[in-house]
Amino acid sequence: MRHALFLDFDGTLVDIAESPSAIAVPAELPALLMRMQIFLGGAVAIVSGRPLADLASYLAPADLDFIAEHGAVVKRRGQSALVPEQAWPESWHARLRQFTADHPATEVERKSSSIVLHFRRAPEAERAAFDLVSALAKGAGGFEILPAKMAFELKPASMSKGKAITALMAEEPYRHRIPVFAGDDVTDEDGFAAVAAMGGMALRVDASFGGATARVRAWLAGEIGMQGVVAA
Repeated sequence: MRHALFLDFDGTLVDIAESPSAIAVPAELPALLMRMQIFLGGAVAIVSGRPLADLASYLAPADLDFIAEHGAVVKRRGQSALVPEQAWPESWHARLRQFTADHPATEVERKSSSIVLHFRRAPEAERAAFDLVSALAKGAGGFEILPAKMAFELKPASMSKGKAITALMAEEPYRHRIPVFAGDDVTDEDGFAAVAAMGGMALRVDASFGGATARVRAWLAGEIGMQGVVAA
């Protein structure tokens, strides 16, 4: 049976940087993903917590299926996507601004459906960051804290990568294929569980690729030229 490939972005296809905007996307990556898409008959999707605009920009000119913002936004190849209105309370702004003023090396990443509080450059602020997002989640209702690498994300509890992958697997060209999901973070765990429940394969970057995004890209390049784990 043929396979369907789902790929996380940060920490899987590209190295994590000190700031979300500071990543370096290898020049060959968009073409590599387009070749993999052809190889698998279109059954390739990028699954990320990032906003859709980020993914589309970083991977241009590749026209891929994108699961963005942990499933809150799904864009199919060749189609447009409906990006939801701001889902989180306006009242969060002031508290987040005050937090970054008190902890200058921290950074807030605002998306349409969620907010991420990064403390990679200020690891001593982890406890304070967790206390803040916990208070915000408790006050708003319907949100959950998603721990990430040196960050905490507040996202709608109804959205997850696993749910989005499962939904896409019911559509063509994913239907009746075996799902394979490569990811690197605790934010990918529900995606791993979803593909496992469908008889698929979870590839953790640390365990399967020694934690190196270059090895993930090399694996993809190798699969294009030979039958292997995700061969069509």
